Formats: sequence, structure tokens, C-alpha cells
Amino acid sequence: MKKIIPLSLMIFSLFSCSDELKLEGAWDAIWETSPESFGKINGIENFTMNGKFIFHGDSITIIAHGYKGCIFGVDTIKHSQKWKVQNDTLYLLNKTNLRGISYFIRSKNEDFIELQLMEDIFIHLKK
Repeated sequence: MKKIIPLSLMIFSLFSCSDELKLEGAWDAIWETSPESFGKINGIENFTMNGKFIFHGDSITIIAHGYKGCIFGVDTIKHSQKWKVQNDTLYLLNKTNLRGISYFIRSKNEDFIELQLMEDIFIHLKK
């Protein structure tokens, strides 16, 4: 019996952590969308934007570098809030822990994550 309990705990911990993704740290981000999703918009020529997703504990800081002619905006923004992953979704949480923006996790590994926001916005994260 003394050997079964530690073995059971070890097996349980292996299974419970096997699909967990380690997000801690800074990830380079590229937002991307298709020009076909928006049609012709005067002054908009670019459909990608660079930035960062920085995970630190239960906090995330998202930095997006907008520029003139970018579909996502012209300003650089920096925003921090809480986050959590549940099933196949990364949720940003407001101050009362209610779910805000949600990103569908399309694929993931230790060095690359592909997120989807709505139907046609994709965010590629790379360590």
C-alpha cells in the first residue's frame, strides 16, 4: 500500500500536466487578418501588426504597435489584466474576474501558439 500511493500520485501528476502549456514570459506577437474580410478602405494598406504578449503569473500585458495604414490602428497600445486558460480558450478577465476578450487556441507548442479572435483575426505568438 505504501508503494501504491506515491506511484498513483506520480501517474496523476504526469497526466494532469501533460497538456498544460507554459505561458510564462514574453512572446512576440503578430496580428493578421485577410484584406478580403474588410473590402477596400481608404488609407488602409496593411493587414498585420506586431507586438508582444507578456505573461507574468496571473497577469498578462499586451502591447500592440499600430502604425499609419494598419487595419488594427495607428497607435501603440499597452494593456494589462488578468488571464486564464480553460479548455481551448485564453480568456482575459476584468477586475471582477468576469471573462472579457476570448481567444480560441488553434494550435500550441512550447515555442509557438496560434490564437483566433472572432472569425478572421489571427494572432501568432512565438517565444
